Amino acid sequence: MRNYTYRLVTEEMNLGNLIENAVRTMAREESKEEDEDTTDSLGLDMEELESEVLSDGDFLEHYNQVEQEADEDAATIRELLGEDEE
Repeated sequence: MRNYTYRLVTEEMNLGNLIENAVRTMAREESKEEDEDTTDSLGLDMEELESEVLSDGDFLEHYNQVEQEADEDAATIRELLGEDEE
């Protein structure tokens, strides 16, 4: 067994790559399990989260609303200051 292990480590050129790939795979699986545990413990469903992702239209609507409110605020300030609108 000792001889086999020695030969495996010294002569097998691809062994290091196999070990590295196995370690990466295990780390990825562990990370995936942790993510699933986190969402489960928080009571989150990934499908629900994905359905609540904002679209470009949502951002545009918000931007337009903010712009409109800014214009209304500016008009109110001009009115309070007694400035004439041009």
